Amino acid sequence: MIERLVMLNFSIGSIAFGVLLIVMPLLMNLKREWRQYIFFIVNIVVFTLTLKSVYAGIIAVFWIITPYLMAPFLVQESEKSISRFLKPLFYILMLVGFLYLMHYDWIIIFKKLPYFAALKFLGLSYLLFREVDYTMQYEYLREMKVRITIVDYINYVLNFYTIMAGPIMRYEEFVTDFYDSEKPALDGNAVMDQAHRIIFGYVKVYVISSFMSWFASYWFGRISEAGNLAKAVIIYVLFAVFNALFIYFNFVGYCDVVAGGAALCGMTLRENFNKPYMARSMTEFWNRHHITLSEWIRDYIYSPVIKKLISGPCKKNLFAGQCAALFITFLIAGIWHGTNLNYVVYGLLEGLGVVISSVRKSKLQKKYGKKGYKEYEKKLPVIIFEHAWTMLYVALSFSFVGYDVIGFIMERV
Repeated sequence: MIERLVMLNFSIGSIAFGVLLIVMPLLMNLKREWRQYIFFIVNIVVFTLTLKSVYAGIIAVFWIITPYLMAPFLVQESEKSISRFLKPLFYILMLVGFLYLMHYDWIIIFKKLPYFAALKFLGLSYLLFREVDYTMQYEYLREMKVRITIVDYINYVLNFYTIMAGPIMRYEEFVTDFYDSEKPALDGNAVMDQAHRIIFGYVKVYVISSFMSWFASYWFGRISEAGNLAKAVIIYVLFAVFNALFIYFNFVGYCDVVAGGAALCGMTLRENFNKPYMARSMTEFWNRHHITLSEWIRDYIYSPVIKKLISGPCKKNLFAGQCAALFITFLIAGIWHGTNLNYVVYGLLEGLGVVISSVRKSKLQKKYGKKGYKEYEKKLPVIIFEHAWTMLYVALSFSFVGYDVIGFIMERV
């Protein structure tokens, strides 16, 4: 069974979104004092149109509004017992609610619970990221006198440019940019640059990634026809490489389109990619690929996990604590990407890959010293090996994204 990515079915695949890209700059530039309300109305309308039922709408409203209402209660003085109890309970309930709404099919308990009340809705994963950021940073936002209103919160959470797949913005970043009165207006050349970015984004999605998807599907369908193990491995590698290229061009094309569209409306979106397939290690890859996700999981997963580990079980071995924290972080990030068992394997592979990269670098630095390690890294055979190994590992781990590889293997065991 083949499960293709559906990121762009709504965001770029629909004619309505293309029209919206053209209309929005005109609407957003009618009057500056109306911008937030125009954006608010459009975000509400776009999100509402994606809901499949009134009941899904009720769940969505509850999911979106609850963090806004709860944030002030979560930052009460820490000595108050109710606050110490309320904050962890809130995030646990948010996590459980997210897992239930997503309906992770490998979590056994969800197979026993009725699912009639839980309906997936647009951008649920990214809504969770924004809600966590808003509630976690609320005290800081209030102290720094960052603008906080229900309109700005809804615009932040439901920003239709980024709701499907990011980039993941922080609340302060979004509000500061949105109300930046000193930002220069786009001139003719800047408008053309953004228009070109949007056009080339569509080309990446509909032309380049379509070719990559076709080749990936072709080779995936040929794996079972391989006459021997060696041939099957070669075919699988071809499938994995084309699938990884599809994921990249599909995702980066989407980001180009929404970033260009947002820029025409006077909004700046974070760059989400920096030539990730030029990376020389899995650690470097995740500093170049889906950058905003990497930063979010660093701040909200890795940092608290490593603090717990190095102050507890890994107190005497900080490097072991770092590796354990990296593995846990990327395992969780991988599982977040999808609801079936393939994404568990994907998370395991990403966590393992980042740990291997960290251990390898540590050992080489001990062997050669910091200066010697820098010289070692400049050698052409080392550069070629690291690029090739990283690309191959990424491709093999990404092969579990979009294709039911586990199901394929189980059918033949």
